Amino acid sequence: MEDQQRLRWNIITAIRGLSLDGQRVADVFAHRNGLNATDMRALVMIMEAETTGEPLTAGRLSAALGTSSGATTAVIDRLERIGHIHRLKGHTDRRKVTLHFEPVARDLAGAFFGPLGSLADGVMDRYTEQELGVILDFLVRMRASYDRHLQSLRDGADDAAQPPSGGERPAGPPSGARGSDGTGRNENG
Repeated sequence: MEDQQRLRWNIITAIRGLSLDGQRVADVFAHRNGLNATDMRALVMIMEAETTGEPLTAGRLSAALGTSSGATTAVIDRLERIGHIHRLKGHTDRRKVTLHFEPVARDLAGAFFGPLGSLADGVMDRYTEQELGVILDFLVRMRASYDRHLQSLRDGADDAAQPPSGGERPAGPPSGARGSDGTGRNENG
């Protein structure tokens, strides 16, 4: 049981490290392109929504960012002014405006994040299709857990700490737990 708890703790530590590493890379991109942290988050959300075929409206972006409509409008105006996004009025309802990624922003992101994508491909090449399917399932379920916790925090509920599937979750590192590099840190930080 101690080994499983240690493994779980190391997985959580690695996820936390990966999240922080991703944020540091995004911060460098934002800094180099004149974006603040909220601008960067908005740009990623707009890109992801458009990629899934469901472009964001200003209202949905505001809800996702957790910002007021005025603050969201300022972000949209800034991103549009520097050429990263554009607004598009709906064909059937001209009042509905969706937000879209500009090709120049896509090119900038591709040039900056492309080498990271190649490195990630190299890591994924080590796994079978079945193993990648399990990893994807795990990550999707972890994101759903984060979403559930965030929603509970917004609602002020106390059940946010309950595991979604009844499994045990370690409250802290097991005694003697070490990161995958043996130092108490994960290999990224």
